[in-house]
Amino acid sequence: MGKILVTLTPSEGKRLIAKAVATMESVQAALKKGTIVICLGTTNAFVLEEVAGIRVGDKGKFAIGAITGDMTCVSKSKGRMREAVIRDGEMTELLLKDAIDELAPEDVFIKGANALDPWGTAGVFLGSSAGGTLGASIGALMARGVKVIIPASVEKMVPYAIGELATRMGIKAYRASMGMPVGMMPLNGEVVTEVDAIRMIYGCEAFPVGAGGIGGGEGSRCYVIEGSEEEAKEAWLGISGIKGEARVNVDLEECAECRFKCRNGW
Repeated sequence: MGKILVTLTPSEGKRLIAKAVATMESVQAALKKGTIVICLGTTNAFVLEEVAGIRVGDKGKFAIGAITGDMTCVSKSKGRMREAVIRDGEMTELLLKDAIDELAPEDVFIKGANALDPWGTAGVFLGSSAGGTLGASIGALMARGVKVIIPASVEKMVPYAIGELATRMGIKAYRASMGMPVGMMPLNGEVVTEVDAIRMIYGCEAFPVGAGGIGGGEGSRCYVIEGSEEEAKEAWLGISGIKGEARVNVDLEECAECRFKCRNGW
């Protein structure tokens, strides 16, 4: 057996997950004939690159909500990209609301998450009182049997059930909040973490064994990876190739121009 120990920063984890999502059978099939919707999010900026074969220069512009060192916030609306709609392998100018109306079971909807619980359930923050992208589309997706893929890092693991956390949250539930108040909605779909990505790409089992970091390694995760000698070597070479992935930065909206109302004071 081959066994290796690797460390992935958040950006490196996002790249690994994105590479795995691009190899998924449902994604490849939809690229040939079908529609793929990639919602805004920093992890999904990497997914867009890997699936569409394009470069997203400023990945922070392919995001709305953001968790910074100070608070929950939103990206600057000026210059922000919109959701990507790929049809039969080609990028389109379709808006999300128009694409949702036409999605079918052979199509794919890719949405990131803000939290993962120990049972594999994903949770998504809701900053809009109308529920945002997810609130506007989840009913149609579930009703039509559209394939939902949730790329989300092990970094987002929380120790409580998403269903319980969702009942404790809400835009109007807080007396004060550091930044934008949010609710949470559980999201059903196929979650793809770094652990899943390593199995999908290299055929190895991966075990998160450490978390944290300093000096630019904040949010990093350490993994023990096990497989055959050949599989472990391939994993080592592949993961070594994504080391050094640049961190993602997001330009935040100015408070005076923001449509969301934060409750920063007591």
